[in-house]
Amino acid sequence: MKTLTSNALAQNARIWFSIMLAVALINLPNLIACCYWLPASQLLFSLVLPLLAGALGMRIRLTLWLAVPLLLLVPACLACLLTLQNLPSTFLILALLETNPSELSAFQTPVMMTALGTLLLVALYITFVKARVPADYRLGPVGRLAVFSTLLVPAVWDLSFYGQTASLAAVKERCLSTFPCSTLYSGYEAFTIRSRVQNRQDLLEKLTVSQEPEFSSDPHRQVHMLVIGESAAKDCFSLYGYERETTPLLQKTAGLLPFRDVASTATVTLLAVPSILTSPKAGQVIEATRQTSILSAYKKAGFRVYWLSAQKKHGTYDTLTSIFSADADEAVFLGGKIDVEGRGTYEATDASLLPLVRSLLQRNEPKVLFVLHTIGSHGPYPARYPAEQARFPAPKEAANDALQRIRSGMTSDPQDLELVQNSYDNTICATDLLLTSLISDLKKIQASSWLCYISDHGENTSKARLGKFMHGRVSRQVIEVPMLMWLSPLYEKDHAGKAAALKAHLDTPFSASCTFHTLLDMGGLSCPDFKKEWSSACSHFAPGPRFVCDSNGLVIDYDKTFPVRQDASRMPPPDQSQKIAAGVTRP
Repeated sequence: MKTLTSNALAQNARIWFSIMLAVALINLPNLIACCYWLPASQLLFSLVLPLLAGALGMRIRLTLWLAVPLLLLVPACLACLLTLQNLPSTFLILALLETNPSELSAFQTPVMMTALGTLLLVALYITFVKARVPADYRLGPVGRLAVFSTLLVPAVWDLSFYGQTASLAAVKERCLSTFPCSTLYSGYEAFTIRSRVQNRQDLLEKLTVSQEPEFSSDPHRQVHMLVIGESAAKDCFSLYGYERETTPLLQKTAGLLPFRDVASTATVTLLAVPSILTSPKAGQVIEATRQTSILSAYKKAGFRVYWLSAQKKHGTYDTLTSIFSADADEAVFLGGKIDVEGRGTYEATDASLLPLVRSLLQRNEPKVLFVLHTIGSHGPYPARYPAEQARFPAPKEAANDALQRIRSGMTSDPQDLELVQNSYDNTICATDLLLTSLISDLKKIQASSWLCYISDHGENTSKARLGKFMHGRVSRQVIEVPMLMWLSPLYEKDHAGKAAALKAHLDTPFSASCTFHTLLDMGGLSCPDFKKEWSSACSHFAPGPRFVCDSNGLVIDYDKTFPVRQDASRMPPPDQSQKIAAGVTRP
């Protein structure tokens, strides 16, 4: 009898060992996450969660077979953890849905490694479940008690000390911060957001917009232009004190107003652009998709609105950034088209927008708003400018190879860093040429006009300690963005008060979320979402805190995280000749 009991205990121990190994394979993302941020108590919670159905009476083998779909998500989560040190979030999934092959190439090594490991993972799982867990095995009283205790004791503890509301929030937090609940919920939320942005026409029909008399009775032609930059680091504009001459044309442009302390609302495009075009705060993507945009307000006020993009309109549905193109009268996407060789990965340069703008200006429409969504300084950098216009030496193939090595963490060679920095600086030079060309075109039509340029976010460059030549994490280089305003002589004459207010606020710290309010104010427009005190064209400008959302949806107060520094970015840019003579460089 004693021998039988010992054999039964040994067999039961082997079964439990196999069960826990199978559960550990499902929980590999949580095991890895413990190395970064996941508490041990959360790990224990996640390990017993797959056994909940078994604790309720289901056979354990069937429970584990039903968990196989979760096992197939493990490699992707591991790849995310190894590259970004976090589980997939709603915003990351949205970013992946909108990204391009060149951007994904930075993650190809970990993705390939984890994909190859899938076969081993599935083989091990089948071995543990099929060969070592009996088909009719169920949890006994002790096993059920262990599962329920692990799941319920923390909740009961929270309920006892913090009350019902706090305990429910804690349970939700445990579930949504561990795999698989976090990944499944994030995926659901990402696709829910996309489904909400397919039709904005009903918003336009219900929108009410008024215009100030001095604008509605203006006899002059009104032609305005918003240029949205991409991944442009303010630190690399010589207009702001960069030691290299990257923006010499802008520095010679009369009437240019450079705002010197503007913070992006997010570290990725799909979060940053909606907060530029609409009024919701940082991170409120769902709210932004159902709000008035700059385009819809101007369209309702009688302007002809054009959305011109050098980027792509990805997939079957609009992306979260280009969805606002539905608010325009006409939308053109130059990226993603078939090139002359029949390939479908053609990437347009921003310069290709110029002929399109010029042809539309020739229509002589009295009230026009252009929104240009540029590809700017997004990697791969050599694709963003013609080779013959490169000011700094950066052979295309060599620069692309160096960028790939740096982003994948394979090298920090000074020559590679210099090569990629040269290439990145060339993209800023291309932006310099684009903006001055657009301003020149606006000068020729003799209209009451303004041009506003703001980058969606910046980019870590060779000076960054972490994440060189990437964005997505909150850092000064990623959040501090260039914002420029140009006013035509007619506009400055007819609307002197707004021009004076803009000039008075060049050093005022504010968020890119003020763009919506500023540009509506610049056109004399008002709507329910408009707040005049958030307009930098208003004499009583009161922008408030600067909130920033990272790629995982975490919102922070930027000025509390990064205290104000007194440097060249907060001072008027020096005269070019003085700068060269003094040898001024960025600190």
